[in-house]
Amino acid sequence: MKLPLKWLKEYVDFNVSIEEFVARLAGRGFEVAEVIDEMPNVKNIVVCTVLEMQQHPNAEKLTVCRVDTGADAPVQIVTNSKRVYVGAQVPVALDGAVLADGFEIKPTKLRGVESFGMFCGGKEMGVTEADYDGAGLDEVLVFNEKHPNGQRVQEAFDMDSVIFDIELTPNHTDCMSIIGMCREVAAALGQKFNEPVIRQVAGEGCINDYASVTVKNPELCPRYCARVVTDLNIEPSPKWMQRKLKSVGLRPINNIVDITNYVLVEYGHPMHSFDLACVENGSIIVRNAVEGEKVTTLDSKERTMSESMLLIADPSKGVGIAGVMGGENSEITANTKATLFESAVFMSANIRHTAKALHHVTDSAARFIKGVEPVNAMLALNRAIELVEELKAGKVIGGTIDVCNTDINERVIKVSCSRVNSIINLELSPEEMVNMLDTINISAKAEGDELTVTIPHFRTDIQSDYQATWDIAEEIARIYGYDKLKRTLMVGDTFSGSIGSEFKFEDDVKDTLAALGGFEVYNYNFISAAELDVLGFADSDERKKAVRILNPLGEDQSLMRTSLMAGMMKVLSLNNSRKTGFGRFFEVGNIHIDAPELPKQHKRIAIALFGAEESFFTMKGFVEQFLEGMNLDGSITFAVSDYDYFQPGQRALVLSGGERIGEIGTVHPRVLKHFELPAGAYYAELDFDKLFKLKKDRITYRAIPRYPIVKRDLAVVVEEKVTAQTVADIIASAEVAPIVEDILLFDAYRGKGVPEGSKSLAFSFSLRAEDHTLTDEEITAAFNKIIATLDENGAKLR
Repeated sequence: MKLPLKWLKEYVDFNVSIEEFVARLAGRGFEVAEVIDEMPNVKNIVVCTVLEMQQHPNAEKLTVCRVDTGADAPVQIVTNSKRVYVGAQVPVALDGAVLADGFEIKPTKLRGVESFGMFCGGKEMGVTEADYDGAGLDEVLVFNEKHPNGQRVQEAFDMDSVIFDIELTPNHTDCMSIIGMCREVAAALGQKFNEPVIRQVAGEGCINDYASVTVKNPELCPRYCARVVTDLNIEPSPKWMQRKLKSVGLRPINNIVDITNYVLVEYGHPMHSFDLACVENGSIIVRNAVEGEKVTTLDSKERTMSESMLLIADPSKGVGIAGVMGGENSEITANTKATLFESAVFMSANIRHTAKALHHVTDSAARFIKGVEPVNAMLALNRAIELVEELKAGKVIGGTIDVCNTDINERVIKVSCSRVNSIINLELSPEEMVNMLDTINISAKAEGDELTVTIPHFRTDIQSDYQATWDIAEEIARIYGYDKLKRTLMVGDTFSGSIGSEFKFEDDVKDTLAALGGFEVYNYNFISAAELDVLGFADSDERKKAVRILNPLGEDQSLMRTSLMAGMMKVLSLNNSRKTGFGRFFEVGNIHIDAPELPKQHKRIAIALFGAEESFFTMKGFVEQFLEGMNLDGSITFAVSDYDYFQPGQRALVLSGGERIGEIGTVHPRVLKHFELPAGAYYAELDFDKLFKLKKDRITYRAIPRYPIVKRDLAVVVEEKVTAQTVADIIASAEVAPIVEDILLFDAYRGKGVPEGSKSLAFSFSLRAEDHTLTDEEITAAFNKIIATLDENGAKLR
């Protein structure tokens, strides 16, 4: 929060030094992070008067000037400016001066003639047209009024003050404005807060002839206030407004836009203005968006809405996203003749959801997310209309639209003085507490040990429930002074905590992988461009879209990883170089995919194996055992994949219900070579988020079979393209009375006795019944039915 000292002095008698002010705010819980000069860096630039000018003897475009800087003797300056004339007063940077960009001025010779300084324009001093007329020109600035020679330019421009950059705690939304911060400063300095009185502008005519407002979701929009201004006169704002906006980091645009920004800074309430001609029938409708509805915002980006988002619309279209950004189709332009000023209250949770989903957090959205209150909405609107009339920016229409579905009365709470004293370890009387609260505009009345406290509308952080006593205790402690509180040892009651279901699932994942012999590793989130290229992701694969680091530690860590594979390959390479001979490793970590607004973050599970005893099938078994141990809903199957970083014929997708949840494979020789690995490295990557959604809430148990299991095996000949999983699915689908389970491939054969282009797959499986011992007839019938089913699907008994 930036608080210019000049602005502060309009409301508070500033009667202390800068150092004392910083210390007093710190005692109230507000840290002044920085004290910024209005003209930072600028040193030893003063006003001078040009006494005489002569043509440079050796340069046609240069002029030799003698200037009066208020010193004992004139100073010689060589310049190429055509704006300078005898008698002109201009800024001059003398020997040792520092410009706004940090450049230091030293005497020099220009074509053989000494120059002991430099005339300055606005750019060299960090001054803009908003600060002083003529400062925006790319030329030497000539003062429009008389100043004493030798006067610092900070004084000449009336920019010799400071700006306080104050860090606010999240609960103090009441201080996210000039008015709110000045109210707090007045209390800290023991001064009266001169609260501004907004002049009510009645206007002409009736607003109902121009606009109407309908709020269809009052829960998400508790209050919506609006006024109409016609006959707009859009032009630059006056200098005083431009300078104030610039002092808090905002760029002046035009008077209408600047008014809404000014009110945002002054009162802390976001506002918006619509071109009324672009709003059908002048009818504003606050409603939930239709799923998939599109709105093009002021930044010319089309955004897709969901039904949970709040939309500002007219009868036929959206004209703005509530609390986030207005629509391009209702933007104020130079041709706008009438505008509707909006000052509304939107629920913070909904704006947070909308801004996050759209990857677009504006200044207004940030304010709404932290919370605004309904009384201030009307104050902000009235202040904006007052400024419209003051700046003669248009004709104010009479009347105000106020759709209010919330209680705007001040809240009253009761707290125990003795309880407050026990919390902050003091012995203050109720009367002392009343006086303390009065300094921060909180009215209280003592009745015995009880305080009846009236909470002002701007203190939304003070609760009305059981937390009220703690909130009042915090205010008393702030006013009393944290540094004066007695030091005591911290006391408190212990309680049993718990972790969220997703964190618990992650712990289960790691425990299961460790139980299977895996060692957990942590890799950096950064990879190199070369490592990304060697993995060979297709252009259509989102993993190709890596986020580039603006200030990387080095080229080898210049990208955010889109897969955990590169890091795991380096782990295998390191262990191989250390002659460990084998290893099973896993990592649970995040990947980041670049997106138009904000990168997307996903969590992945990586498994890497290497060593003489490992193979594609041991990796497949490892993954199957892991997934079986995670108690997931649905069956796990495997399908052929075509990812280039795995060897053809030894790569597979991991599926659940037909949805891809991961991949496994033997690492391709190209990748092995890059990471200096020998043959025999195997990798799997699973989608943590999808596995979490598949996790069953309960573990189910079944009794051990009471009746004998009959094992059978068979071998079938199929085409080379048919997968073992397909054959296993056919066996499982056979319509037989006994239960068929434990279907396992135990041999694959190609060669003599098997036709070219085909292969022999041998499977074992079990047959059983729940309620009796299978007879020979039942076993034979089931076996024959399985063979027949296989035959019908092109798998011939070998």
